[in-house]
Amino acid sequence: MTLTTGPDAGCIPRAPAELSGAWSQIAERRSPASIFLTPEWIAVAREHDTAEAVTLAVGGDAPHGIAALARDLDGTLRFAGGELTDEQDVVAPAGQERSVATAVAEWIAAERPRRIRLEFVPEDAPTLEAIAGVLGARGYQVERSRLITSPRLGLPHEFEGYVQSLGKKERHELRRKIRRLEKATQATFRWATESERGAALDRFFALHRLSRGEKADFMTPNVERFFRDIADTLAPLGRLRLGVLRAHDQDAAVLFAFAYRGTLALYNAAYDPALASLSIGIVSHAWAIREAIAERFDTYDLLRGDEPYKYDLGGKDRWLGKLEASLP
Repeated sequence: MTLTTGPDAGCIPRAPAELSGAWSQIAERRSPASIFLTPEWIAVAREHDTAEAVTLAVGGDAPHGIAALARDLDGTLRFAGGELTDEQDVVAPAGQERSVATAVAEWIAAERPRRIRLEFVPEDAPTLEAIAGVLGARGYQVERSRLITSPRLGLPHEFEGYVQSLGKKERHELRRKIRRLEKATQATFRWATESERGAALDRFFALHRLSRGEKADFMTPNVERFFRDIADTLAPLGRLRLGVLRAHDQDAAVLFAFAYRGTLALYNAAYDPALASLSIGIVSHAWAIREAIAERFDTYDLLRGDEPYKYDLGGKDRWLGKLEASLP
């Protein structure tokens, strides 16, 4: 990769291994926290990506920001992570996001790629605005748009307080569905232990294969390998959570989630379609929220997508945006 800027420009391309300690510290100081911006996540995502990796240290040898980028075969520059990385952004401590994004944009403008595509960037961050301003001033045609919502909800100190926070209809329906499941069978929810992780993952994929439509099509062999690699990477750090709902003497639902800096993020889930009438999907979420409250998490992140169940659980929209820029 050709380097056209130096330390004075604010960004230096660096090998990720040289930055892992600083990168982790900066990611932990970001607000809100995001598992998707940690070096561990990006390392796995890059193993499953054919693009050229470009990692920028903002601030030189003592970086105060990181940008994990990728250069596609056609030269398009984007954030690293790909479609399976729910949130993408520069990595910066709270209050420094704009200055880091501006420095990254200056580096991009100096490199002069023909096309830039930045996706899944939170609208409540200043990143896209800052980058659009720099690129526009350097002759790029820039378009910004709203891409997709990523609902989340704040957690109170007690589960009953959470239930009471729901709308009247949603509160009534949730209680009704929990009662119906508990009346139909002895149902329990637990986080899989380390010794149970392999079996829980196998059940998660087996349940996916029982699904129909888009859910079944999503879990290709390549995607399954990605999930397994992420699990193997995050489990030793205590960041992987596999929530298992047991009903009718079988593991009927498995939630694939991440625990990081006060946030429990629900990445994916699989359910036994034969038990759909017992609402095991929404109940498994409710019980995961109950456990998250007991562990003093402050946020339950439902991640990308506007599926109705997310709003039934009290999710509030947090929008992700997109920037596309090209040279005329």
